[in-house]
This record gives sequence, C-alpha cells and structure tokens, in this order.
Amino acid sequence: MEPIVPRAPRHKFTAVRDGAGVPHVEAEDWAGALYALGYLHGIDRPTQLYFARAVGSGRAAERIANRPELLEMDRFLRRAGVHRGLQQEADELAPAVLEQLGWYCDGVNDAILEIGRSLPMWVTGFTPQPWDAEAVLLIGNLLSFAGLAVGEQESERLLLELIQLAPDDQRLRELFSPYLDGIDLELLREIRITRRLSDDALELLTDLPRLAGSNAWAVSPQRSASGAALLAADPHLEVNRLPAIWYEAVLNWGEGRYAMGATLPGAPLMSVGRTPRLSWGVTYLVSDTSDFFIEDCRPGGESGWQYRRGAQWCDFKLRTETLGRKGAETEEMAVLENEVGVLMQTPPANSPGKYLSAAWVGSRPGGGRSIQTWLDVMAAADVQEAMRAVRDSPHPSLVWVFADRDGHIGKQASGWLPDRGPGRSGVVPIPAWDERNHWRGLVPSDQLPGEYDPPIGFVASANEEAYRTDGPPLHAFSLPDYRKRRICERLTELPQATLADMQALQYDVLSVQARDLLPVLLAEVEPGPLRDRLAAWDLRYDPDNEGAPLFQAFYRGVLLEVFGHEEGLGWRRMLYLSTRVGFSQLVLTAADRLLRKVTSSWWREGEKGEMIRRAAARVAVEPRQPWRAVNSFQFTNRFFGGGMTGRLLGFDSSSTAMPGCHATPFQGHLLTTATRTTTFAPSYHFVTDMGVDEAHTNLPGGPCESVFSKWYHSDVKRWTEGKYKCLSPAAPGKKNGTTDSTDDKG
Repeated sequence: MEPIVPRAPRHKFTAVRDGAGVPHVEAEDWAGALYALGYLHGIDRPTQLYFARAVGSGRAAERIANRPELLEMDRFLRRAGVHRGLQQEADELAPAVLEQLGWYCDGVNDAILEIGRSLPMWVTGFTPQPWDAEAVLLIGNLLSFAGLAVGEQESERLLLELIQLAPDDQRLRELFSPYLDGIDLELLREIRITRRLSDDALELLTDLPRLAGSNAWAVSPQRSASGAALLAADPHLEVNRLPAIWYEAVLNWGEGRYAMGATLPGAPLMSVGRTPRLSWGVTYLVSDTSDFFIEDCRPGGESGWQYRRGAQWCDFKLRTETLGRKGAETEEMAVLENEVGVLMQTPPANSPGKYLSAAWVGSRPGGGRSIQTWLDVMAAADVQEAMRAVRDSPHPSLVWVFADRDGHIGKQASGWLPDRGPGRSGVVPIPAWDERNHWRGLVPSDQLPGEYDPPIGFVASANEEAYRTDGPPLHAFSLPDYRKRRICERLTELPQATLADMQALQYDVLSVQARDLLPVLLAEVEPGPLRDRLAAWDLRYDPDNEGAPLFQAFYRGVLLEVFGHEEGLGWRRMLYLSTRVGFSQLVLTAADRLLRKVTSSWWREGEKGEMIRRAAARVAVEPRQPWRAVNSFQFTNRFFGGGMTGRLLGFDSSSTAMPGCHATPFQGHLLTTATRTTTFAPSYHFVTDMGVDEAHTNLPGGPCESVFSKWYHSDVKRWTEGKYKCLSPAAPGKKNGTTDSTDDKG
C-alpha cells in the first residue's frame, strides 16, 4: 500500500494505492469523495487535463506551442464554436450540480497548487489556470464533438469527394444504396469544399476525451452461473500513447457507499463502473448529430457575404475569432454563420457560389446539463431509474448498458438528435435555401430505443445500426454489425455465463466479416494451396495466426480489382481507403455488402470471378507471415514520444503485437499516417458480478502520467496478456469476499 497524503485538503479524505497503483479513497461524504477525485486527477494527470482544455478551447498554438497542426486544430474548433456559451451553460446548471462541480474543481486546483507545473508544462512554458465548471463543461463538449461529430463530418466529406470525382453515377449509387437514392449528384458537384483536416490535426483528436467505439453487454441472472446479473464493458480508443485515456479510482464515502471504475480526468464522471446497487457501460450510438448544408453565397451586405433563402438574400452574421500564437503575432479569423450553421470557410474574394455549412446539435442551448446525467447514474438505485436518468441527456449520443443488484438488466439510447424532414437522411449536404430542409427540432426522447429485462436474457451494444421506435434510422449510413453479431452468438451459446466467459469474450478475435465473405470469394478461386489455406483458417486474428494476414491481403486485392479501376473509385484512392493509411469504415462496409451480390453494375457477367481470381493469383506468391508481423505497435509517450526525444529518453516501448482487427470483439485496429501509427482497441476492460462487491479490470497504462513513476504503465502487462485485477471497495490488502484487491484473474 502507498498512501497519498494531501497537504491541506478542504474536505477530509484518506487515499492509498493498491498493488496496481489504483487509488482507494475513504471520505466522510460525497463532497469529500468528489473533492478527492479532483485532487487525484490533479496530481496524477495534470498535463492531460490542461492540454485537453487548451486544445478544446482553440488555444493550443497560443498556450502550448506554435505548431502548424495545433494552429490548424485551433482554427477548426474555434470555427465550430465548441468553446462558446460555457459560462451561460454553467449559470443554468441546477444549484446542486454546480455545487458538486465545485467540490471536484477545488480538488483539482488544490492539487495543482501543491505539485506545481508538470514537466511538459515546464518545457512548453505552459501556466495552468484555475479549473472551474466551464472547464468541466468543455470536456463534456469534447466527448460529443471530437468523438462523434468530427468523425461524421469527415465521413460525409469523404463521400462528397467521391461524388465529385467518381465518373459513374450508377455504380456510386449502387455502392452506397439506398443513401444516394433521389439525390441530385450534379448539385453536389457544384459545392466548393475545403480540404479535409490534415493527418497531424486529426491525430490531435485522439488525445482529446472521446468515446469513439465500444462493446458493452449485460447478462440476466437466469443466464448467469452465479445467479446474479453480470455486466461487461470495454470502450475502444487509441491505446498506444501513454498516459492512458482513463483513470481508475475506487471512491468510498458514508456508510457502505462506493463507486469504482474508469473516470475521465477533467470531469467528475465515471464512464464505466459500478456502485453497490448498479453497474454500467456505454457505447457510442453512432447516430447522425451533425449535418452539412449547401449555402448559395454572394458578396454583399454588412458582413461582406450573403446567403439565399428562396429568392431573398440575407446577411451572414460575422464572428471574429482572435487566434493567439506563441512567440508570433495573433491571427484574426472571420467566421460566417446563420440560423442553420457555420460556413466551413470564408469564401475567397469575388467568388460567389455554393459552399458547405455545418450544423451540430450539441451547439444548442442546454447541452451543459449533460454532466448531471453522469452524476445521476452514480446515484441511481436500479436499472429503471438509471434508464430514466439517461434518456433525456443532451449529449454525447450513447447507448447505456445497465445491470443492478436485484438482477435487472437494460439498454437505453440517449442524446439529442436532429429531427429532419421526411426523406432527409443527413448523409449528404442538402440546400439550405429550401427551408423545408432545415432541422425541425429534436427527436423526442421517447423515440430513442431501449430494452428492459428482455426474454432472451441479455442485452448488448457494439456501435451497430439503431432505429427510432417509430421506424426511421438513427444513423446516416450503413454500419458494420460484425462485433455485435459475434457477441450475441457467444452469449446465446453460454446458458450459464461466468466472469471468465465475459473476459474471454472481451478478448475474442474471431472475425464474422471473414466468415461472411470467405465462402463468397473462395467459390471463385481455383483449387490450390491458397484456397486450401484459407478454407482451413479458423477465422481468428491471434498474433501468431498466419491465416489472418493472408485473408487481409486477399480481401484488399479483391477491393482493388472490383473498385479500384478508372471507372470506379480509382486504384490509388481505393488503396488508400482499404488500408490502414486511410481506412474508411463508410466505404468498406458498403463494399462488403456489395461483394455478396451475384449481379452488379460493378461487373459484367463472369467478371466478378475473374477479378477475384486475379487477386488470388497475386496474394498466392506472398510469403507466409503471422498476424503480429503486420499488426504490431509501440507504446509511446503522449507528450514526448514518437520522435527523437522519445527514442533517446526511452519513452518508446519495443514492438507489441496487436490481436484482432476492426471486425472482432477485441477491435485491434491500426491506422498509419506519415508521422506515426495510431491504434484503435479496447482502452479499458471491465467485468462485474452484481452479487459480489468486486470488479475485474485492466487497461493499457497506469494511473500516473509521469514516465518516471512506477505507476506509469503498471497495468500494461495485464492488458497485453489478457489478465484482470480485482477491484474492491475494501481497503487494499483486506479481504472482501474471496479475492484480494490486486489479485490477477486470467
């Protein structure tokens, strides 16, 4: 045990680290517990806290370093307005919520006063400012905007680029059917679009608080070996840069009250966790919360530019953002906006035409009360109370999975969603000059799907397609269901599930995608060694599996043959979209569905088989290699790693094999840019039995952000080996049930 001793706490608490470095807090009341959580975030993750705030507020180039990618992100986020209205949102919070945020912020500020500036702060000349309710709300905005809306916007911009470049409308409409049905593609080709965010800027988003993908499920007592409800959750994020995104903590207060799980530095929320009565996990409801509109623009008016509504021309509102740059002159950026959204660029002088405008539902007033949802969940007594608490939460858009002490389980979608007119999906930009295309308000929360104690005995979520209770989809375009299907089939096969079963499913690497596509593809391949090897493959993406890289190479070759020709998407573009360099879930999901068809505009009779055989011939000559040879990464430091400094100081680890792929429950997915590799994998594993006051967890990191701390990567070995530690509300070293609080559970 290692005690954590604050110098002059405003609220009394004690804290000790267990054998994994996880802090266990004992406080007299809830105020003391929240204060302690803020204090722990402040002493263990100060740089993560304050750098996220600087980036999110669009002041990174001013406060951290005057680097091109930081300035680019500043421009993007300031234009989007994520930082705006925070004071008003804080003022409108309920007094009890504001009081709780105050307790948490006091803890953060007292910790910073005590420890001073971190090494990265000292190196960059960064001076932290007091943490307050506005900072907490900014972190909440980032959860929604950086984690979901930006991804939607980038996918929709990619689709718009494909529309503008593709030579064959029929093929494009079929590939993305039904989402382009009835769409005027020629109008979309008139839009003047800005370039997408650079790879360096997009990489900054991986450092921001977000929930970009996840698995979560709950099992009812009748399907549980223990006779109590079980819950498992694993949010998927970047995992190779330390410190880890999440911060584990065990909070005890009052008489037998506790909350333990993964907290987010910067806010008093627990994204995955449990109390004595309730456990929960979340996945992103991959719903469409952001739309592009087409604005017909011309020079003129008081702001310098006007937009059209019907036959009438109206003045844009002009907002000027002053961008600071460390060691350089400030930059003035003009932002044009109206009742629909924000223009993505200021048009060049004397260049009338059609431009993109972006609308994000989270910019509506009232979004600040989202923080109350997280606090209400920790206070909820059972699944039904928790489902009611989350259903009306503004953002981010989530699917919550719950289990409680009484054996109930449930799943509830939440988040503001724009109510579009009939036939308007949001997948492509639509004319803003036709006011029938404007949002009509919000989808009523009672139309968000939910389940309570379903007869099948389990609920599960893995970022699959979801639909309103009255029928329309909540997503903008097709989403893969491979992880969800694998989870459900395994749960169906487990009539008496155990915690060990839940842990094994979190590390499952069988690909339903490969199981779906292999029969289709191999039917066209001539007998021989390649066909025999793929037919005998067990469909798993274990690090030492030689079938996985063979299938990936074959699959990529088929995509290039079918879609990469000049009359399709183009060879270079398809290579980019089908590899880890520019991996596009939008395109590949559409391609997977089309490949299962017998006839298509993408091939003439007999051509499909010929294209598959050409791909097979090329991959047949490639040398044998295990999955680890093509799917490995290095752990590196979030602030100093990846460059010469990181290598010289030893901040970069040796190569680590990544199991899984984008289509397996353990989503071990790598993206490679010109400067570094980004991982996408389970960032926290959590399983719990509601009949016992314990949780079994691991994460790719440790509590502390300092590379010189023994708690910097204290849980990495468990995460890579698939082992779990046991968290308990009991003090470290004391028995609670049958296991010690730091025992490994394989």
